[in-house]
Amino acid sequence: MKQRWLVVIVGLPALLAVLLACPAWATMLVVCGIAGIAAYELLHVAGKDAPVSVYVLTIVSAAAHEVLLYYREWTFFGSLETVTVLRWAFIMLLFLIAVHRFGRETPLAFSTLCVAVVGGIVFPTLYSAIALLRGCADCGIVFPAMYSCIFLLRMDENYGKVYVLAPFCVAFVGDALSMYFGMWFGKRKMAPHVSPHKTWAGAIGGPIGSALALVLLGLAGQKLLGYAPNYLMLILVGVVANVFGQLGDLSMSLIKREAGIKDYSHLFLTHGGMLDRFDSSMFIAPIVWFAVSGGLL
Repeated sequence: MKQRWLVVIVGLPALLAVLLACPAWATMLVVCGIAGIAAYELLHVAGKDAPVSVYVLTIVSAAAHEVLLYYREWTFFGSLETVTVLRWAFIMLLFLIAVHRFGRETPLAFSTLCVAVVGGIVFPTLYSAIALLRGCADCGIVFPAMYSCIFLLRMDENYGKVYVLAPFCVAFVGDALSMYFGMWFGKRKMAPHVSPHKTWAGAIGGPIGSALALVLLGLAGQKLLGYAPNYLMLILVGVVANVFGQLGDLSMSLIKREAGIKDYSHLFLTHGGMLDRFDSSMFIAPIVWFAVSGGLL
């Protein structure tokens, strides 16, 4: 219990300091770290004896995604094109390693290759929405969705500080109310083979907590930064984002169940690893970004 409170007391203020007090590029660096560590944890848990070269390629790809998506001026052909080249090169190198090692004592299984693609491309693409939400008006950021759509947004820097907190408010407050609803009213299990403690009552409480959290965030932004919230849309986004966050939580639990482990790592002591703490926010952040880029928030 002491370790859990230690992580909260130290980690939460540090995260808030980076998101709110530091320049926007600091958030990008934090997301680089989150994506890189998440890629390592996924390979370590779900990859079958992945060679060191695959670990290195996957982690580098995950971190590079965040940099290239955030700094358009660093790219060669444009942000979307450069990231597409990165993805192509990453996949080509993975298949080259697989072909080279086939028939040897330690081949690169196709299942492990797929795990590397998820860790090196899919996860960082989802996490990148966190850094993009923190972006400011003078850096014209873009986010590629489904490989073909580009959402362009130029936001006030102070508003970025409101938006970047939204995924975490949805995740943390939603998880808290979900837990209490489960304790108070939970009888029917939602997915007992994947997450034995999750109930349908908790699944209802989560969206309520997330909607309330975004309303409170909107009020705080209005009082402190002059942000003009649309409370109806805040409620709607909170509910929808929480539903996807629950899917993220269950999805990462599914991988752990298949691997027969409790936590992805002990990075946060008894709180588990990066994918244990930032699983739902990975699925939530793009929903918030879509709402912001579409002018709904």
